[in-house]
Amino acid sequence: MLALAAAGCGGSDDAAIPSPTTEGTAAAPLPEGALSVVVSDPPLADLVARVAGPQVGVTSLVPMGADGHTYEPRPEDARTLAGADVYIENGLDLNNVVSSFALSNYPSGTPHYALADVISPDEVIATDSAEEIAAHGHAHNYNAHLWPDPVYARAYVNRIAEIMVEHDPANAAGYQERGAALVAELQGLDAAFASAIATIPEANRKMVVYHDSWSYFGRRYGLPVIGAIQPTDFSEPSAEELRNTIDEVRAAAVPAFFGSEVFPSDVLAVIEEESGSTYVADLSDDLLPGSPGDPEHSYVGMMVANVRTIVTALGGDPSGLDAVDPALS
Repeated sequence: MLALAAAGCGGSDDAAIPSPTTEGTAAAPLPEGALSVVVSDPPLADLVARVAGPQVGVTSLVPMGADGHTYEPRPEDARTLAGADVYIENGLDLNNVVSSFALSNYPSGTPHYALADVISPDEVIATDSAEEIAAHGHAHNYNAHLWPDPVYARAYVNRIAEIMVEHDPANAAGYQERGAALVAELQGLDAAFASAIATIPEANRKMVVYHDSWSYFGRRYGLPVIGAIQPTDFSEPSAEELRNTIDEVRAAAVPAFFGSEVFPSDVLAVIEEESGSTYVADLSDDLLPGSPGDPEHSYVGMMVANVRTIVTALGGDPSGLDAVDPALS
């Protein structure tokens, strides 16, 4: 029996939806005929579970504790997909290995939804070079990391509620109520993030990152990503790319550049030494903090931890985040 993928996150008591997880704990029994929803990765599975509530089985295909960028499907994941009534993913060609595996293993005819479809194409950031776009007259590749922007996460939640109502209209009121509560929570999160980021000294309001998961977040909060060590893949940078990155970090004169411990690389130490900026390896766009069952083990908890890290490293004051931090609730 499928279990809920993510614990309920912070916010008001009315908004919190407690959810057992698939990692090391027994799942609460589900009603006979309950929907089984498989979601591509943990943060999106958490949003789905918050909207779906305890009467729906929600499982993250990328397991808790794994990172979707580097995860390789396992045989047991085929069994998970075999029981799926609905499959939900981000879309925009994010993690094609996971998407292809899902398509090959869920039952024929299983509804397959891409949440990124709700975002206007005019707002999606192209990753092609200017030369490639000029040659073709349009872009072919796009940055798929929309969910770190809480405004886009709200759009995802509204779409999730629509999907759940479509497949279980008898319980529409519950899905709509939980979706609305989560949207309100994310609105509060957005305001708290804007206030905390405003405390960063203006000269430091820019980011250099390992992997560019943060362009939409940066665009939202006036914190542009001005350089990415590996914008599209996770191969070791060439000598020329390494030198360019060192020059970018030096020119930016930022106190820190950011990555994730899931992408360890000796070159990061070289960049840190040569540029004089500190490497902060604590950001995550899909690895939830804490352990299943912890208040912070959620999309909200992940994003609060990220913003706290960014604001602190760039010289701001993160104390305003205490009011929305699930770990402190």
